[in-house]
Amino acid sequence: MCVQARRPIKPFLLIVLLLVACGTVGCRCSDCEGARCVPRSPWQSPTIQVTRSLLLVNRDELRILYIDGHDASPTCVSVQGVQEYHLLPGWHTLTAVFRYPAPPSEGVLADVNGQPLTLEHEFLAGHEYVAVYREHEGPTPQAEFGVADAATNVLNPPQLYWTLDAVDVADASMSLEPEVADAQSYLSWVKDTPGVAKGPEDSSLY
Repeated sequence: MCVQARRPIKPFLLIVLLLVACGTVGCRCSDCEGARCVPRSPWQSPTIQVTRSLLLVNRDELRILYIDGHDASPTCVSVQGVQEYHLLPGWHTLTAVFRYPAPPSEGVLADVNGQPLTLEHEFLAGHEYVAVYREHEGPTPQAEFGVADAATNVLNPPQLYWTLDAVDVADASMSLEPEVADAQSYLSWVKDTPGVAKGPEDSSLY
């Protein structure tokens, strides 16, 4: 009767098995730091900051539908719900809609979604922008990008229109705008300490 002796496992095989086990179990960002963890935002990367432009949407009422005519999905969504769009530098056309906040008792038409807004804007490499939309009184300017009619009151239609703009977060003249102030606070948080960001499996780049 022949008894076959077991061959000892080589050290390098043990290392491989340990690595596979670690990869299967995974690790949480609260337990480790570095490349194994997903950062709060890909915008933390100096390489991305040099080669891309960042557009933030930090208001639930505004939703980006299309970028350059293609369906838009955020590159990253933070734990606070801030949407990040990482854009290649250059001119881009954005199409967005807003949810009109008027009370239903006022008889407002289209009080769920306003008319689409289209904005053509040049995005510079390394710059950080935030989407800002506003309601204005008066007749709607003609043949201008970033302008759309507002929903009108049934009984007494007002002259209102909405505008959409991509504001450079570093623009000191706009620092008092709520969206800009919130964007500055968010970017300080992003660049401070690693955390967790969630995004679609196919991260979008425009």
